[in-house]
Order: sequence, then C-alpha cells, then structure tokens
Amino acid sequence: MPAGNGDSGTTQPASEPVDVAALFEALRSEVRRSGADPGAGSGDPADRRAARDEAERLWPVSADRSLRLRPGFRGGLGTPVKAVLRKLMRWYVEPLAYDQRSFNAATLRLIDDLQEQVDRLQAEVASLRKQG
Repeated sequence: MPAGNGDSGTTQPASEPVDVAALFEALRSEVRRSGADPGAGSGDPADRRAARDEAERLWPVSADRSLRLRPGFRGGLGTPVKAVLRKLMRWYVEPLAYDQRSFNAATLRLIDDLQEQVDRLQAEVASLRKQG
C-alpha cells in the first residue's frame, strides 16, 4: 500500500528508498535549464556581466508603461479607459515605484562594492600564494 509523505501529497511505495542526492541533482539541473539560476556558482565573468546588464536594464521601475492595443471592440473601448485609470492611479503607484527604484539602485551599488572587495581579496590571496 502506498504511503503518503505528508508534505506534497505524492505517494511513494514504502519499500523504495528515495535517493535524495540524485533527486537534488535532478532539481538543480532543471533549475539551470530553466534559466532561473543564471550563472549561480559558476563565477564566470561573462555570466556575471550578463546578469549585471539585465539588472541595469530592469532596475528603473516606473508606473508608466505603454498600453498594448487589443484588437476588436474590447481594445478600442478598453485602451482609453486604461489610459484614464493609469493617470488617476499614478499618485498611488508612483511613490512605490520611486521607493523600488531607490532600493534597486542602492542594491546595485552594494553589489558593485562587494564585487570589488571580492576581486581585491582574490588578488591578495593569489599574491600571498605566490609568496608562500
């Protein structure tokens, strides 16, 4: 009779042990393939540069976005209504967007500072290894 594991509701036969290491590696490879974990742990400068470029592109959050015109009657009616609603809600959304932009900019500055410290420490360790 299958025994439930209680956490996810899936059932496993009681006689088959689960290989946790293999399961973990399979999940890790799925995350890598999905692109949700770009360059994590690889240390490749090209991966870091790509992640930094993406962060630079995405950090300026704004309440203003272009409206996409839907085809047909709903698009013709909905687009002007959405435009008016955006203008009316801007006073409410923009302070949140401003705070998010500030946080994103501070985070990117902190990450740059930490990367400079790591680079400096790695250079120091390399020079100490050459000496010793």
